[in-house]
Amino acid sequence: MQQGIKLKAFDSVKDNRYRIIRFLADGGEGYVYLAQDTFNANQVCVIKQMFQEPFELQGIEDDYQMFSGLFHPNVVQVLDFFWDNNIFYIVMNYVAGQSMKDYLRTLSAPMEELKVLDWILRLAKILDFLHTRPIPIIHADIAPDNIVITPKNDLVIIDFGIARSSFEAVGLREGYSAPEQINGILNISCDVYSLGATMYKCLTLQEQPEAGFDPRNDNPNVSARIAEIVKRATNPKRKALFGLIKGRYENMEEFSEAIMNCYVSAKV
Repeated sequence: MQQGIKLKAFDSVKDNRYRIIRFLADGGEGYVYLAQDTFNANQVCVIKQMFQEPFELQGIEDDYQMFSGLFHPNVVQVLDFFWDNNIFYIVMNYVAGQSMKDYLRTLSAPMEELKVLDWILRLAKILDFLHTRPIPIIHADIAPDNIVITPKNDLVIIDFGIARSSFEAVGLREGYSAPEQINGILNISCDVYSLGATMYKCLTLQEQPEAGFDPRNDNPNVSARIAEIVKRATNPKRKALFGLIKGRYENMEEFSEAIMNCYVSAKV
């Protein structure tokens, strides 16, 4: 994987169209910048500069052609994508707010269970929208730093840096990537696993140390029913005994149903 040269303020790419304002973050698979679109009234946007070599990104234009036509109010919009000096760039709309990662850092105690259930249910429904496209879109990098809490308390999923419509894993995040993703296999239940690991983080303020780990080990106050949802969502196996026994939730619909049942009973 190539490590691109980090851009500086006032640098530009794509024939001077996008002018860098400032560096935002190292997104794992690439550098992330705040920028201006000088061809579009200096609209503020976010640019991700990918680290992978060109051969590692074969066919990526096909994926991003599809992503750029996607619209959902709770999903960052891909505005443009291009190669510049053999480096692939993705341009996305800027989403104002605080990342879930930064929000969790401000807490002195884990989130209340009802709020966690509400947030995870909302995120599951957003991901189900992506998964049920005619060609399923797998985000492949769901984690607290890729979820933005807007000033209106909406949740927006950001960073399509390693999202794919194909079923070959291209990126990993320790503590959040499913075991099969680590082994190079990608499926929609990988996003289930990552969202389950995000749920673990909200309930405990700790990273899940291993697949299927019980959140009550880090927070004894987590209810047994919610603990079982987390354990199943992060089950290392999708199925057991030749498919006769279910392991992890297969999709967001199953995950959402379990959360909704728990949410309703918790509010009664």
